[in-house]
Amino acid sequence: MRLRNAVPYLLLLVATICSGGQAGWGQSAPDLIVYNGKIITVSDKGFTSNVGTIAQAMAVKDDKITAVGTTAQMRALAGASTKQVDLEGRTVVPGLIVVHDHPYDWAPQNPYAIKKVLTDDVLITRYMNGSPAEQQKAFPGVMQEAVSKAKPGEWIFIVFSLGEKYEYGLDDSESITNGKMIPLTLIDQLTPINPVLLRDPFTGVMVNSKAIEVIGKQFPHEDMLRYLNKETGLGGGGSPMSAMRWVFHEVLMKDHYPQLREVHRIELSYWASVGVTTFASRAYTPSNLKVYTDMAKKGDMPVRSTWTWGWRETFFDADPYLFNTIVLMEGLGNDWFWNSGGWGVESPGSGCTTLQPRVERPAGANRCQYEPSSRNFARMVDFVKAGGRISALHMGGDLDVDYLLEAIEKGSKEAGFTADQVRAKRHTFDHLTLSPRPDQIDRIKRLGMDVGGAPFFYMENVGNNFKNYGEIAAEMTVPKKALVDAQIPNGFEIDRPLATTSLTVFWTLARFIDRKVPQEGGKVYAPNQRINRELALKTATVWGAHYMMKEDKLGALEPGKLADFLILDRDYLTIPEDDIENIRVLWSVVGGSTKHLVPSLAKKWGMQPTGVPVEMGGPPSQW
Repeated sequence: MRLRNAVPYLLLLVATICSGGQAGWGQSAPDLIVYNGKIITVSDKGFTSNVGTIAQAMAVKDDKITAVGTTAQMRALAGASTKQVDLEGRTVVPGLIVVHDHPYDWAPQNPYAIKKVLTDDVLITRYMNGSPAEQQKAFPGVMQEAVSKAKPGEWIFIVFSLGEKYEYGLDDSESITNGKMIPLTLIDQLTPINPVLLRDPFTGVMVNSKAIEVIGKQFPHEDMLRYLNKETGLGGGGSPMSAMRWVFHEVLMKDHYPQLREVHRIELSYWASVGVTTFASRAYTPSNLKVYTDMAKKGDMPVRSTWTWGWRETFFDADPYLFNTIVLMEGLGNDWFWNSGGWGVESPGSGCTTLQPRVERPAGANRCQYEPSSRNFARMVDFVKAGGRISALHMGGDLDVDYLLEAIEKGSKEAGFTADQVRAKRHTFDHLTLSPRPDQIDRIKRLGMDVGGAPFFYMENVGNNFKNYGEIAAEMTVPKKALVDAQIPNGFEIDRPLATTSLTVFWTLARFIDRKVPQEGGKVYAPNQRINRELALKTATVWGAHYMMKEDKLGALEPGKLADFLILDRDYLTIPEDDIENIRVLWSVVGGSTKHLVPSLAKKWGMQPTGVPVEMGGPPSQW
């Protein structure tokens, strides 16, 4: 009798083994089956070009993948209510993971958000296009028109474009918010009774005298005013980014929470439309945590985000109670929004380097942020000693990397951590503007660190690095191949407001593959640091998941993992390399839920087109 009862389970076990050991067989019918496609699972996490299983079909139940296999195998799992989608040979990849970006910063400049939410009844907002010279010429007229619509004392918010292809964002001297093209005296003359915030889509910020007066009343302590220069209206204290973040979110929108939340939902919907399903960022303002937590709990957050602590360190980080609290927060949250560490320091890494310049450098150009005698170094040591994970840390030159590694080793030693415990923390640093040096790579690996790597930082810095320091500096600028060869997990960063441009995530990812510098006519520096398309895909999937401490749930299309995937308009693995930057995302699914779907496929599959760029007439609405 006992043997007879065991027979069905033995048969199920045999079926599972014969099917390749995939999980999910014998479970309840899936909600969704996609079949007749090319599903690049990226199930191989190694440092070769092997991307793992390439399957025909995949089954999803609730928010997870339940099975991957052939079309016949998956369709056999369908129930009466299972939605089945014929991909007709289209390519599927995991949702892309960006280990360093700031959609919370970019959202106020998102054209879709400005059009739908930041209307004159909420905030007098104007978006300006054209070259910096054209915007400078048009500014007085735009400002006068905005003032005519504003009530006395009402805020005016003006955003300046950085160009369709971000061509004006590559050189800070061209930014119209640099205080030279539009002087403070002109803004004050045009509107003495209305506070004004000028922004470019990246980090440029400028306010008028009335704005400084209003901000001073809301924040009478130095939290905000230390970031603003009363003489120029520019971000001061060496941190225009802090002013950029605080003024809009905590001042202009303080009485408009529903609208602020919708601005950020729109921004995240945009990112889903271009293929990003998870990103990491620092949480810079109180509203950052409030808005994302609200969306994560209520289930309408379009993409996932991990956050790191990094707010008001000057005031709090000398208190060991805070460091212990940050350590306690690590991992807290849900699968949509969770904590993964902190900085433990105030200032980002600079471009300081051990390299000897070939040309005369400006005074202070080699200033470091983390010298062992500095407050930053001491705070990092304390943070590591308390058990903290350094994550999302901006890092420029190799000398600051030396100091960072020293701080990790010192704090770990003082805490009595074993080598395995140190590696388990997976400390990180990002950008790689001029780092790491070849001789630092073994040390980074020994400490078990993950690192980022930003194509924009390569494109914007490698030319000057080569000019200033020679070929070795080009080799040290986002050296992805060296990291892969050393088997160090390294991720993909964007860190730019793509919604204001025609650039795409795949355009950005392609720069890892070809290392072209568009503003220099496609010139390639240190071509031996290029990586192939398979490795580039791993930076944006499995290695990104490892960076975020979520490799058990994200990064690959495997049974048991969260159902985050993209349907592409062309085959990532076989198209010519120079066509990868043109890939379009046709369907984005996050946690089994459609976040972006273009009209042509929606009609074919009997579904509703969705996603902000589709619904608001953006380019995907024509696909």
